[in-house]
Order: sequence, then structure tokens, then C-alpha cells
Amino acid sequence: MTSEDVAAAVDLIAAAMNADEGAWAKETFDFYFACEQHGMNCGREYYVYKEDDVLIGLVGLHHYLWGPAGNVWLSWFAVSNHHQGTGLGTAMLEAIQQKAKQKGFKKFFIETYDGPDFERARAFYQSRGFVEAGHIRDYLPGKEAMRVFKKDL
Repeated sequence: MTSEDVAAAVDLIAAAMNADEGAWAKETFDFYFACEQHGMNCGREYYVYKEDDVLIGLVGLHHYLWGPAGNVWLSWFAVSNHHQGTGLGTAMLEAIQQKAKQKGFKKFFIETYDGPDFERARAFYQSRGFVEAGHIRDYLPGKEAMRVFKKDL
């Protein structure tokens, strides 16, 4: 991912999830590229998938620099609505898990939420071997809970 991809990535996330997630993604990407510009590692990396120069997929890793060395989180992950159900998301998720494994990570975590905007995502992760590992009630301002999924690598 390059800084030139940020606007398209934000639009993709907003369309695949919701506008609030798009706004959070913008802040995250701006922070990532500001750190990169100053030679700082923020523990994140992003990859995009393009078709005919149009960004249709985004995936990343996030290792909390202060967290356990063997743990990594899925960073932003989205597939354009038009390409959902084609196998692209599965291929991207499998590829990022392989990348995490190659980097020596042992546990792969995913943060998602209750509510209709994330229903398909929860089902997607569970159908690919992730199990719920945590639940934080009233996490989002609308009182939605955070759900954490986990898979051993």
C-alpha cells in the first residue's frame, strides 16, 4: 500500500463496513504513513489488491510493539462489495496468515463487532477456522460489543 492508495482504501472500508470505520481507517493510515515518513515502525503493514488499477481488496497485519512477541492482529481487511463471494477475501486472508507465520507469529487475532454491519464478517471468520476468544460489552458508542476471534498459526 502506498499513500496514494489511502483515499481508495478508506472508500473501500466505508462501503464494505460503514462510514465510521472509514473515518477510523483514514486516521490509522495517516498515522501509519506519518510514522513511515519519519522512519518509525508503528507495528502495522498493509497490502492492497488491485484490478485494472482499481483497489478492490485491502489486508494488513498489526503487531502491538508492546504486546507478546508471538501475537499479531488482522489490521484493516476489506473486499469490494462487487468482489465479495468470489474467493478473493479467502485468498487474501490465507495469504496474510502465511505472511504472519513466516514472520514467526503464533497467534492470529481479529477484532470485529456485534451488529448488522459486521454479521457477514463474523460468519466469514468463523467459517475459516477462527473461534471467538473474547467479548467486550458496550465497546462502541452505540453500545455494540467488540468480539475478538483467534486462530493458532
